[in-house]
Amino acid sequence: MKPNPLHPSALSPADIPADPWRYLWYVARAQTGLVALGFVLLSVSGAAWILLPWTISKIIDEVLLAGTAEPLARWSVLLVVVAIASSWVFVAGYRSLFMAESHARVRTVRNLTDHLNRAGTGVRGAISPGEMVNLSTEDAHKTGSFIFQLGFGWMGLVMTAVGAVLLWRASPALGATTLAGVLLIGFVVGPVLSRLQHHQIAYRSSVATLTGQASDVVGGLRVLRGVGGEEQFSQRYRAASTELRDAGYGVATADSWVQGLKASLPLALIAAVTWVGARLALNGAISIGELSAAFGMTALVAQHSGAMIGMAQAVIAAQVASRRLTAFFNTQSDIADDGTATGASGALRDPESGLAIEPGRLTVVVSAEAKPAEAAMERLARYAESSSEWGDAKLADLALDEVRERVLLLRDDYLFAQTLGETLRTGAGSAGEARALAAIAAAGAGDVHSSLGSTMDGEVHNGGRNLSGGQRQRLRLARALAADAEVLLAVEPTSAVDAHTESLIAERVAAARAGRTTAVVTASPLWLARADQVAWMWDGKIRAVGSHAELSLQDEYRSLTSRQES
Repeated sequence: MKPNPLHPSALSPADIPADPWRYLWYVARAQTGLVALGFVLLSVSGAAWILLPWTISKIIDEVLLAGTAEPLARWSVLLVVVAIASSWVFVAGYRSLFMAESHARVRTVRNLTDHLNRAGTGVRGAISPGEMVNLSTEDAHKTGSFIFQLGFGWMGLVMTAVGAVLLWRASPALGATTLAGVLLIGFVVGPVLSRLQHHQIAYRSSVATLTGQASDVVGGLRVLRGVGGEEQFSQRYRAASTELRDAGYGVATADSWVQGLKASLPLALIAAVTWVGARLALNGAISIGELSAAFGMTALVAQHSGAMIGMAQAVIAAQVASRRLTAFFNTQSDIADDGTATGASGALRDPESGLAIEPGRLTVVVSAEAKPAEAAMERLARYAESSSEWGDAKLADLALDEVRERVLLLRDDYLFAQTLGETLRTGAGSAGEARALAAIAAAGAGDVHSSLGSTMDGEVHNGGRNLSGGQRQRLRLARALAADAEVLLAVEPTSAVDAHTESLIAERVAAARAGRTTAVVTASPLWLARADQVAWMWDGKIRAVGSHAELSLQDEYRSLTSRQES
């Protein structure tokens, strides 16, 4: 059985952790090679940056003040080496961490897609469409970018350690002042970062709510106008926008404090070390070169202490995003996937309604209400738990992958933004194109093909917005026919087309699916005339089965189908 891209293999709980911190570790661990290389390269670059002012101080003391050029050659070579290391090695480390961040973001999006395919309708009601947009964009970005910021925070720590050691060797007072200043920065900024995290959680929740409302109105604006609900929605959206604005102000207030402290505290540290170094130089405890080195190294350490604060900000933002992601990953499918049986054959039977779909035949299900018939189709396609059977086997005992591979349920399915060829999924080459054209012809979708430039490369917009309602419906039918599933269950596949087109579609589909199991929910006489058998459903139960001519002898059935005909 070929792999089904719509139902990826299940991951073990260890693959996607349920805890936010563990998920961040999982994201970073997947890029171990790139992250480790980036950390090593930035460590070398950070040490080289600190060694630059130290090397210059040696030139000042041993060459300029000593009045001799003998040590100049070796210190010049070292100066060139550390200058190259501080720049070129930095570029390599930056590139490595950026690649790790990009891979991490893609991995998160893939995890979201795979879990959405596995959980299916289990996500419905738990995660809004707007929340899904934020998960795959903003949250995926933040959980990836924290790796990048972590590298620069680590570089700042390395620079602080190397600088403190070199300054301590020059004077313990300078080393102690530098370390105390860095610790003080962390002590002051820490509570502000905690408050920022609190505001970010509230802001992230408000963004999800507002995005969900915006997504809903895009899909239902016409309905809102029809029932006069625009004003009510406007009031709700205005209230949610106000809440989001207030949450944004909270984030901005805390973030402004962080940014202000990032700018001011390092300057205070530079001033403190410079003052201590100047006093020591005046007393003769350190040389002029060591004083210049103290200033230069402290300036670099202070500059990169902001990177350490940025690292803390990134980790907080990533933890908030990871909390939302793991909440999504904790949603469960409402369909059990513990079946192992394969190779089922025979009729598909739904005991709840009494509907039986005989193999190799076109069955038309007639019902005054489409919902009960659609529910029966969902049970037979195993999109809802039931006691349905396939031959002698229970559907629940069959491997879900096999059911998905062999049974296709066609409803008002979504059309994604992609080419016509990608929509039909028939593959590249002349054989794939011929198969796609055959499906288009059978579905009466020739005008769709021509309106997209008569090429498989024609673009279908998101949701099929560049097509009419009838064209979208026929394109969905063409996609289902191109899949060539063993069993095709279709719910009102031609409700949006005119009678002449529907007649052609029914005739062509019956011919294209000859010898294959097909069931269509419709009361249209144009389909009924070509059915091998008709199942008449009343109040969700099959009342009679036979040919259209046989069932037409019953007044209620004839009244139902004749209304459709008239």
